[in-house]
Amino acid sequence: MGGIFSRISQFFSGDEFIGGVMNIHGVPYKLQRRIGTGGFANVYAGKGPKGTPVAIKIINLNGLPPFRSQSLVQTYLNEVTLLERLRIESRHVVVIHDFDFDPRIGLGYIVMELGGDNLMTLIDRLRASDRTRVPSIDLVMIKGFWRQMVSIVATLHAHSIVHMDLKPANLILFGRTLKIVDLGISRKANALGRAGVGTPQFSAPEVMQDKSGLQRSFGPQVDIWSLGAILYYMVYGRAPAYHPSAAMAPFGLHPPPDSALNDVLRRTLVLNPHMRADIHTLLHHPFTRM
Repeated sequence: MGGIFSRISQFFSGDEFIGGVMNIHGVPYKLQRRIGTGGFANVYAGKGPKGTPVAIKIINLNGLPPFRSQSLVQTYLNEVTLLERLRIESRHVVVIHDFDFDPRIGLGYIVMELGGDNLMTLIDRLRASDRTRVPSIDLVMIKGFWRQMVSIVATLHAHSIVHMDLKPANLILFGRTLKIVDLGISRKANALGRAGVGTPQFSAPEVMQDKSGLQRSFGPQVDIWSLGAILYYMVYGRAPAYHPSAAMAPFGLHPPPDSALNDVLRRTLVLNPHMRADIHTLLHHPFTRM
């Protein structure tokens, strides 16, 4: 298995390893900076032996009970398998360079191509540069990102895959192209999933508001809410509430003067999953096709 670092016990206690070299299947990678963190994984920017920029997700399963660590290993294997399969069909899926897990030390990694900002960082930066009460992201940019997001979800649903945790933070910019980089909790449509596992406001209300840990089946409608929530975030700079009027503009703000955009929000941000638009409807919606 791939060698990681010699001072394993200090791995997550600090970033003293940044600037060091780790060998993965005999290929040396130099870590430069941490670019993301969450759950059991950190993501680092690094360079390969020829100076190729890469992102390395490092998973730490030390200290977990065996059944939990085995479950998480399967989760990351699932992510790699899905990404490899889907990137053949879509330019909106990140490229995986390597993957390994060493059960002896409880560490694993996924080596991926390195992009730029995630969509949330971009939105927040653009809004911070404009203190007015109008969206600082113009409609042309919003429509461009929306079309790519719909294409990503259409690819997933064509393979009967439900993501369950779509959010701006796991959509990465590669130039003007958005790519999905995280499929960790995705599963087959209507397969059993755990309630409460997701991101508040961006994950669908039926995922987040059900009894935490309860196993139940979730259909592709959960990703439709997430699409609408990301669109809402692009327009208003905040996520929608789990409310019957979720598609309405926040207090003090006016809806954008685009009837097609507002119609998409009304069709996606619906509490009842059976009343939401499906991905076919969104693919052919005037806002997507304009």
